[in-house]
Amino acid sequence: MAYTLGEAAKATGISKASISRAINSGRISAVKNESGSFSIEPVELHRVYPPKPSATVSETLRETMRNTDSDIGNTINSNVLQARLDAALEQLRDRDDTIGDLRQRLDRSDEERREAQARVIGLLAGPGPTESKRGFFGRLFGRPDE
Repeated sequence: MAYTLGEAAKATGISKASISRAINSGRISAVKNESGSFSIEPVELHRVYPPKPSATVSETLRETMRNTDSDIGNTINSNVLQARLDAALEQLRDRDDTIGDLRQRLDRSDEERREAQARVIGLLAGPGPTESKRGFFGRLFGRPDE
């Protein structure tokens, strides 16, 4: 059963935009259907993004405390916590990328706004003073300015 983009986002806890960027960059392979939606294999998705944890952090901590006597339990919980940490760090990186992109767009739109304002002010000011109001023959034969 393949995921759609929305189902993949729910399954991993990662935003649809982040998963879409991962597909476009080639980190995740997906097939684009005739309808334009993506079909993502779960194995491929979870290779990059671990499944969304079903338990809360406090429940995980309690479980970790219960299993402190068992080396196997510690190893498993350590791996689960490491996977969650990796997923959280990936989300932070994606958010940082989004923030950087939005800052660039804001700077560009600010610059475009300033340029448009300068053009409008130039149009409102009207044309500058002309060199001479003399015609072609007046300039050709050197008639004095009127």
